[in-house]
Amino acid sequence: MKTLRQYQLDLSKKAVQILRDKKIVYLAMEVRLGKTLTALNVCELYGAKSVLFVTKKKAISSIESDYKNFGFDYTLTVINNESAHKIDPKGYDFLISDEHHRNGAFPKANKMTRFIKNNYSHLPMIFLSGTPHPESYSQVFHQFWCSNFNPFKYTTFYKWAKDFVDVKDRNLGYAVVKDYSHARMNMIKPIIKPYMITFTQAEA
Repeated sequence: MKTLRQYQLDLSKKAVQILRDKKIVYLAMEVRLGKTLTALNVCELYGAKSVLFVTKKKAISSIESDYKNFGFDYTLTVINNESAHKIDPKGYDFLISDEHHRNGAFPKANKMTRFIKNNYSHLPMIFLSGTPHPESYSQVFHQFWCSNFNPFKYTTFYKWAKDFVDVKDRNLGYAVVKDYSHARMNMIKPIIKPYMITFTQAEA
């Protein structure tokens, strides 16, 4: 049976502590550090029984291999985003969302984000991404909005934006639209920090 690296074990324990308190933990780890394996181990330590892992299609075989090679006790279902709606949402007690920054569309949530919220918002969740907000801190809102344990107590992005975004007009040539990309990072970071675990290759 394979074993985890020490930093993966340490991060797993830290993540479980956050989950027990917040019900959400965001693993913002750089590539090739084992985000997936760390997340799988977190589920084991947390005591999950039936885990749904939503990811890209090309990553499924690798995740299933890690699950098998490390001998985790819970049941794991791995499915790609495009097929997630085909499964029965009942029976899961834990959700892992891979490449979770893809759920950061704004000002309106995308289809997958709405699907997670409508079916799994009551579950403890692990979010995985090496780039949680690649373009704007406005991408943070819907990533947490999909959970009932969202630290932002706003029902819509527009209400949230009134407090957390400097909304500007953007001239497209044929029309003027509202630009919601100028989020107030200094206000947002302290709120999401307790949920975040960041780790770099240099630290590893």
